[in-house]
Amino acid sequence: MHSSYSEVEKRRKEILQELDERDKVYVKELAEKFGVTTETIRRDLDKLESLNKLKKIFGGAIKTSHQKLEWIYSDRESINLEVKRKLAAEAAKWVEDNDIIFLQAGSTVAQMPPFLRDKKELTVVSNSVPIIFEFAQYKRNGEFNGRVIQIGGELQVSSMGMSGVLAQDMLRDITINKAFFSCGGFTPENISTFQSESALMTKSLLAQSQKKVLVADASKMGVKHLYKVTSLLEVDMIITNTDLPEEWKPHTELSSLQWVSI
Repeated sequence: MHSSYSEVEKRRKEILQELDERDKVYVKELAEKFGVTTETIRRDLDKLESLNKLKKIFGGAIKTSHQKLEWIYSDRESINLEVKRKLAAEAAKWVEDNDIIFLQAGSTVAQMPPFLRDKKELTVVSNSVPIIFEFAQYKRNGEFNGRVIQIGGELQVSSMGMSGVLAQDMLRDITINKAFFSCGGFTPENISTFQSESALMTKSLLAQSQKKVLVADASKMGVKHLYKVTSLLEVDMIITNTDLPEEWKPHTELSSLQWVSI
């Protein structure tokens, strides 16, 4: 049975209302909410985009006000997006009111802002252009009452983050309660990345952080890249989507590492 014209218009109007409240909407969530297929929602988004009401991205849509930054949402960010969102939601649960947190540039940690809007007196420090932009939107809309501090430096387009000497110098003057970061790969002895600038930036961040939280999906497990950041045993918590491997337990039992699996 086909939907009537009025039902379609009503649904599309509600999609725009949802987008206005959240800045970003997802096809699967909308399909479940309205009780229609994902194909129907994609047609709705196609029509709304043709009217310049929104901008489609992988798996959903963003406000047209985000269009100038649409290239931020790269293919790399879209990989394992649902897993990254779940990891981000879990990570946000460990953030408390009045915390001073650092959100490092990267596609996994970049999913955390929507889950932090309700925190009170939170200070967010970040070197990520998308993260800063998202919190700026929340501040403008009166949805976030905390402080937002941007770390400057040289732009790395691959991560849309600031790094280099200027960024590291700024970090030295800041004390962070909790740092949330990701990586290219991790083993018990080695958290690593494929970029030297990213490795140096992360080392500087961890040196200034009281609690170090690695947020990384299972595809990073057992992977080693050229540039070592630290040992997994030097972080306080890892949030991932797989259980601690049995063969890793002799290593991790020697540390205070907390393994959180979603």
